[in-house]
Amino acid sequence: MSPTFFTTDDGDVILRAGMLSGLRHDFRVHKLILCLASPVFKDMFTFPQPPDQTQSEGHQLPVADIPEPPEVVDTILRFIYPGVEPPIVPDLSIISALLSAADKYDLTSMTPILRVALKVALPWYSFDVYTIACRFGFWEEAREAMMVSTTRSILQRDYGEDIQQISNTHLFRFVHFVQKRESVGLSEIGGLLGWSNLGVGCDCDHWDNGKDFYYRLAKEVGDAFVQNPCVEFRDLLAVLDKVPDPPPGCEPPSNAAEFYHSEYGEEAFSCPLLPMSIRKNLKDVARELVRLNHGMIPQAWDVGGG
Repeated sequence: MSPTFFTTDDGDVILRAGMLSGLRHDFRVHKLILCLASPVFKDMFTFPQPPDQTQSEGHQLPVADIPEPPEVVDTILRFIYPGVEPPIVPDLSIISALLSAADKYDLTSMTPILRVALKVALPWYSFDVYTIACRFGFWEEAREAMMVSTTRSILQRDYGEDIQQISNTHLFRFVHFVQKRESVGLSEIGGLLGWSNLGVGCDCDHWDNGKDFYYRLAKEVGDAFVQNPCVEFRDLLAVLDKVPDPPPGCEPPSNAAEFYHSEYGEEAFSCPLLPMSIRKNLKDVARELVRLNHGMIPQAWDVGGG
């Protein structure tokens, strides 16, 4: 996000940003609006501010120095000024800086919008969202970030300063949850699509021919789950395009309506090579993965815990 350096012609105070860096910029703004938006600014302006010595005498305005960089201050002003279109904040580093400023200056009106912006970054930057959420105590966003995170999302990130602001306990819980969920999920997929499980109670003479099909299906479903732990049933159906067609199975029951209606009946799905049997098996997998993703969170995450 490039700074646009918000300023007004009739402002009565100068907000000088970036006092700790060489990237200083003066914002000519209204003291009243700053005081209404922030009790911290209100307290700041109860003390006389030094005038701007760079202006000619008679045009000198009071100056308030703040350490935040110009692009952050510019965005803050666009949040708090009436009649100004709210900014779009796609950069997580700027969101983190804005949340820090909102906390520092008690800019409560900004926080809900920034929390929504955090969620927009999911699932692509789940670990970054998690560290920011933990830093500022946003436990709902932290949970959502955990649920969509993958092992790859942990290993393939360049970590920012937010990771230094959270506890080792929170880091451990994140890594432990993601790795354990992946391990348990792959085990569940192998069991639900394993031939030793599907063959139980199967009366077909040819069921042994489907072992290779279900082995390859389980592998593709496992890969889909590793890439997206929130994989849904429709996503698993798409996986079928990556797997060769199964060998011929039994003919469907003569009463087609009864066959399709009896979705979970043992008789209707006695042959696991029937198309509707395969759909049912994938639906069972999707349901179990959702249960797993939601059910493991309480074991790995205690809200507000240190």
